[in-house]
Amino acid sequence: MIRTIRCAALVAATTSLLVGCGAAAEKVSEKATEKMVEQQTGGNVDIDTDGDGSVEIETEDGSMSFGTGEVPEEWPDDIDLPDDLEVQSGTTSDSSDGRLVALVGATDETPEELLARYKDELADWEISGESTSSGGGSTLTGAQWETDGRRVTFAATDGQTPAGDATFLTISHTTLS
Repeated sequence: MIRTIRCAALVAATTSLLVGCGAAAEKVSEKATEKMVEQQTGGNVDIDTDGDGSVEIETEDGSMSFGTGEVPEEWPDDIDLPDDLEVQSGTTSDSSDGRLVALVGATDETPEELLARYKDELADWEISGESTSSGGGSTLTGAQWETDGRRVTFAATDGQTPAGDATFLTISHTTLS
């Protein structure tokens, strides 16, 4: 099941990058990608691209959507994100295990500030796997929290962007079923 969705996601992402603008070309690309993934996985796949870099995939076992530059609408309202977060990608994935919503982006907050932010915000949740390491001028920090069938996983590291110093944040929320 996960293999089907991941294979479809990889093929759809690659195909969407190769296809130029135009609704007709986009539909032809979607159908060709669906057929190729179905042949590889033996499952039924429906792929929908919106022409903006986002892709939605539906299979018999679950669904997945991903795009660029936006927080998925499924992101929970009670988990705040940095105000200056520049989202590079957002992903939503549904399966028999639950729903995963993940973000990757850049912010001016340091990894330590982000860890403190989420430790404070999720103080009522059980924290596990907290770690911070520094070396070579970089800091990497991460943690995981759980409560009532929900999980937040977070990792941040400092680095460089074309605009200067930034912290790269990867954060996900899973609603466990």
